[in-house]
Amino acid sequence: MQKLGQQVKTGKQMPAKFREVGLNFLISLIALVLAIITGGIIIWLFGNNPFEAYKALIQGAFGTPMAFTQSLTKSVPLLLTGLAVALAYKCTVFNIGAEGQLLVGAIAAGIAGTLFPMPGILNIPFVLIVSMLAGMVWAFFPALLKQKANVNVVISTIMFNYVGQYLVQYLILGPFKAEGAASATRPIQATAMLPKLLPSPYVLNLGIVIALTAAVVVYFLLNRTSLGYEMCAVGLNKNASLTNGINVERNMFLALLMSGALAGLAGGIEVTGTMGKVINGFSANYGFSGIPVALMARNNPFAIILTALLMGSMRSGSLMMQSSVGVSKNMVDIIQGLVIVFLCAENVIRYYIKKGRGGK
Repeated sequence: MQKLGQQVKTGKQMPAKFREVGLNFLISLIALVLAIITGGIIIWLFGNNPFEAYKALIQGAFGTPMAFTQSLTKSVPLLLTGLAVALAYKCTVFNIGAEGQLLVGAIAAGIAGTLFPMPGILNIPFVLIVSMLAGMVWAFFPALLKQKANVNVVISTIMFNYVGQYLVQYLILGPFKAEGAASATRPIQATAMLPKLLPSPYVLNLGIVIALTAAVVVYFLLNRTSLGYEMCAVGLNKNASLTNGINVERNMFLALLMSGALAGLAGGIEVTGTMGKVINGFSANYGFSGIPVALMARNNPFAIILTALLMGSMRSGSLMMQSSVGVSKNMVDIIQGLVIVFLCAENVIRYYIKKGRGGK
């Protein structure tokens, strides 16, 4: 009775865990709103109407069924790179190398899909597994440097982005270049292409199902397995984890490898689901965009589904914003950067939220 009376007296407050989740969601929402407002001010300063620009952005993303399916397709690589960033960060590993891992995964899928023809029931899994292994290999080197020489993961993964970018560019324009003037590899086998979920001209393919499944797998790994428990424990407190017998270095090593696999899978799905070959410069910074996707979602795999859809929709609608209003599609990248800036000001936002609640 006394406990019940306390609940009534305090307005039946939610448990602390749910209050914290709600607060985190509110902070992410405030950061997004501030980024959109600041982006609108920038648009206005350059002589355009921000309301018309954002209206065109929304219409380009959701105005027609075709636009909506395009937004879903654009969200797939963002969902997977967001999961890659989140999985590594749960173990205090800040993987900035998802872009390079995605590119290497894509070229591996392109090569495997071209050189190893086999029945479709085997070809698709084979190509996607190859892309994941390639992403793991590209994450292996920074992980090894961290474990053996204590090289900062942020620096090494950033450097491997550029190595991967130019390696993939060389392979596309060199030994695996298609005949003719196209800056792309030869098309992969038809049996390696992911099936479409909707008839032509819709572009939505099985990649969206694979990406959603990956989100469920990552959630299950982090919340329902001993390996995930150890990774999260390392992320919360390395010293306490080490004291309790958890191998910190091994968990950080595995987290980065699995993160690379997810980023590599994103590249593989782009090749097998959308392009059918590897085109030079195909990635619109999907790996880097996975960072705000994960940060906005607070590294929650299910929340990443929503933030990836949001960012994918912005990318999809940016073309209409550019063509109809004259605002560059790069404004979307500016807004994503502003989201990170405002999320970095989390303590300031928390202070004003607490102040607005009367300091409680």
